[in-house]
Amino acid sequence: MIYSSDKKPVRILMCAINGYGHYYLKTLIEEVPDSEAILVGVIDPEAQKSDYYPWIIEQQIPVFDKIEEFFHEGHSADLTVISSPPQYHVQQSIIALSNESNVLVDKPVGVKLESVKELITTAERFKRWVEIGYQWSYSDAIQSLKRDILDNRFGDPVLFKSICLWPRDYDYYRRNDWAGRILDSNGLAVLDSPANNACAHFLHNLLFLLGDKMGSSAIPHKIESEQYRAYDIENYDTISLRARTQNGAEVLFYASHATKEERNPEFHLEFSGGIVRFGGNYSEIIGEKRNGVVRNYGSPDDDHQFKKLFEAIKSVNDPRPVICPPEAAIAHTICISKIQESRNPILNFPEKSIFEEENRRYVRGLNERIGKAYNQNKMLTDIK
Repeated sequence: MIYSSDKKPVRILMCAINGYGHYYLKTLIEEVPDSEAILVGVIDPEAQKSDYYPWIIEQQIPVFDKIEEFFHEGHSADLTVISSPPQYHVQQSIIALSNESNVLVDKPVGVKLESVKELITTAERFKRWVEIGYQWSYSDAIQSLKRDILDNRFGDPVLFKSICLWPRDYDYYRRNDWAGRILDSNGLAVLDSPANNACAHFLHNLLFLLGDKMGSSAIPHKIESEQYRAYDIENYDTISLRARTQNGAEVLFYASHATKEERNPEFHLEFSGGIVRFGGNYSEIIGEKRNGVVRNYGSPDDDHQFKKLFEAIKSVNDPRPVICPPEAAIAHTICISKIQESRNPILNFPEKSIFEEENRRYVRGLNERIGKAYNQNKMLTDIK
């Protein structure tokens, strides 16, 4: 990264420095020069568990359990980076905004639709911005592809679909008190699932690419979904989803933590004048027009995973259009809300189909079944 040196360093408050927050902190300390940004505070009730805790104490950086304590003590920050559990995203973002700090908050933006709307109005009221950490949205590949979609290079969107099969073990669901749950131990809505956590990026990506301008996503409606589980959890570990967007495009999404084999994220985008593919046999995003013209956009994984952090730091002193604001991320929240409100109950996979292996469960034949649904543009119930 190349940084300018003619401006004051951005003062960063970091909420959560364990889990995924560890990597935000590692990136800030190891890859961002002090002339560009400095850490001025940490919010984490278990900060002492961090590998960087001795360094934090040595640097005399204040540590608090709650974000309001930081501001009540008279501290301030230009940018608050939030990677706390999802149920705290909106609450901590609103407190930061109310204290005149911009925000980079990890996905999902929030759990409840009403709270995300409150976040949007709060940012407007305090004239601060919020970026949502869907890292693919910040990649050169996705940004270039979206510009071409908006320029109608491939014609009208017809069908956008994505699949991601990432097996998870028992430790994944035991790592905290909210994994796989609808409500956490304090009664806060968390709605943890493949669609709202590990694979959330790929559902958001479909909606983001369908947005009618760069910093927007298409709002889904006519949402139908099927939820299943193999693990003894409150929420689902497998899902198939179908939706329509306001421009008429169909969206299909498939995700599971209960397959035997891994299948990394793929997407297939059909237009009236071409097709765009990524994943599987395509290690880079390849767009092919009906007339045979092909464009290679590169991979969305080519960019640094924390380009979102670099961009947020730059934006404090050099305002630019917000790449992924809550107005774009709310489309994903709408999907998750509709899934949880679905009349279709969460179905347990038949016990005879569930197998135990190396500290995990998997459903026999589920890879093939979901793959067939993806190839045939069908819901899981339509595949026998």
